[in-house]
Amino acid sequence: MTKHFYTRAAIAGAVMAAGIGATEAQAATFSVFTGYADNLRASGFFPSPWIGNAGVVSQSSAAQSFDSGAVRILNSGGSAFTISNFTVTMNGGSGPTYSIWNPLTIGAGQNGIFTQTVSYNFDSSDNAFGSPPGGILPTAAGANGIGGCSSTAAAQAAASITALCAANQPIVSFLLDGNPFTLSDSGHILDTGLYDFVNYSPDGNESINWNLIGTGATRGGTPGVPEPSTWALSILGFGLVGGAMRRARQKARVSYSFA
Repeated sequence: MTKHFYTRAAIAGAVMAAGIGATEAQAATFSVFTGYADNLRASGFFPSPWIGNAGVVSQSSAAQSFDSGAVRILNSGGSAFTISNFTVTMNGGSGPTYSIWNPLTIGAGQNGIFTQTVSYNFDSSDNAFGSPPGGILPTAAGANGIGGCSSTAAAQAAASITALCAANQPIVSFLLDGNPFTLSDSGHILDTGLYDFVNYSPDGNESINWNLIGTGATRGGTPGVPEPSTWALSILGFGLVGGAMRRARQKARVSYSFA
C-alpha cells in the first residue's frame, strides 16, 4: 500500500527553494516496531532481529534476564541519525513514564533497539490490568494470540472495550536528529494487551515478535500498515512552522510505500 509521506530532504529542499533557511537536508527514512522479550520462563524467545545480531545497535546487553518491552527503529535511509530523549509513557500518557535511555546513533541500514538497560527496569507489561480487558483470552477468536486490547477491532467492539483500549495506548516519543516524533502503540504490544499477559499466555511467557507501531497486533509479528493518524503525527514532527512549512509541504509531497 502506498501513502503520501513527507521526507526531511523533500521538505528542506522546498524550503530552501522558497528562499527560507533550513538546516536539515538529508532524508531520514525509518520504521518503528514494538515487541516484548521474555526469557524468564519456558518457551521464551526474543523478537527477531535482536541484540547481538548483525546490524543491531543498542545500549542494552543481551546477557541479561529479560522481562521487558522493546522498541526497534530501522534506519532504511542512506545516512546515520541519532535518537535522543527516547521515552515510553504508559496508559495513554498518564504514566508511568520510562526514560532510561541515552542517545543512540543508528547507522544506515541498522536497527536500534531500546529495551531494558538492566534486568526488569522496562517491565512494561506490569503497568496494566491484571486480567484481559473484555475477557478476551489469547486463544479466543480475534485475539491475535495475545488477547485484551491487542485483539481485532471487531473483537474489541463486541466486548465493549474499544474506547478503553484507545484511551490507554502506550506512547513512544523521541527526537530524531532534534526533530520530535510521537507515536502510539495502538496494537498494545508494550503493555501486552493492557494486562499481565504471562498469567494467561498459552505457553507461559510474554514474548511477542516485532509489530509495526500504529498497526494491529499479532504475537508472531506483522508489518501492518500504519494508521493515518499515527503517521500524521510523524509528519508534523519536523519542527518547521508557519507559512514556510505549508509551502514546503505543498511542494515536497513524495510517495512512501509500506510493505
